[in-house]
Formats: sequence, C-alpha cells, structure tokens
Amino acid sequence: MSDPKIAFFVDDDQDFLALVNEGIRHPHFEIKTLHVDNGYHAIEEIIKTKPDVLFIDFYLPRVNGSQILPIIQYVQSLSGLPIYFVTGFPKDEILPFLKERNYAGILTKNNSLREEVLKVLEQVDKTA
Repeated sequence: MSDPKIAFFVDDDQDFLALVNEGIRHPHFEIKTLHVDNGYHAIEEIIKTKPDVLFIDFYLPRVNGSQILPIIQYVQSLSGLPIYFVTGFPKDEILPFLKERNYAGILTKNNSLREEVLKVLEQVDKTA
C-alpha cells in the first residue's frame, strides 16, 4: 500500500488549525498543520514537507499569499503543487493581489469550508 498523500494547512490562527485537525479526515490523505507567526517561516516547512496539496492562509504575519506563491512555485519539486488560499476575508478583497498569479483557488473560512476542502482532496486524489 502506498503512503498517504499530504494535505498541508498553514495558518497563524491556532484555533483554526485545531478545527482542521479535529474535523477534516480523508482516507487517502494525512492532514498536517503548521502554525506560523511569520509567513516567511512557512516557506521552508512547505519545501521540507513536499505536500500534495497546500491550504495556506492568505494574510499571514509579515507577508501575504501573493508574495509566498512565486517563491513556492519556483522550487522545482513544488512547481505543480495545487495551492489554495484560505481566508476569512471576502474573495473580492484578495483577487486584486492575485492578478496574473497561478493558484488553484480561494476558500473562505465559513461553515462550508470542510465540505470544500473534502471536494479538493477528492479532486487531488483522482489526479494523482
């Protein structure tokens, strides 16, 4: 049997990450979380973890997702990584930062987030 795929959640909100750990389960994915107090510190951990899908808070301390995205995509082993931004802000506030950027989607921290994440995991599982 092959190793489970990795779904990696990066956020500065420990309560959100605790909910992820408690509420998201998928038979083919190991759910890993990383709490950061500086968005730049996330980059090294993402590179080390080599996830199959990344869910990252858009507004991390000291950096936003549009600044992290090209750095992650520059790493050859992560160039095809599906990256989803997770945010509590309206999508229309984030979209201007992401013009001409290549990312998989934006998910909103709301009551349907769990279902949205599970849909993403199913898609990634089918394409891997």
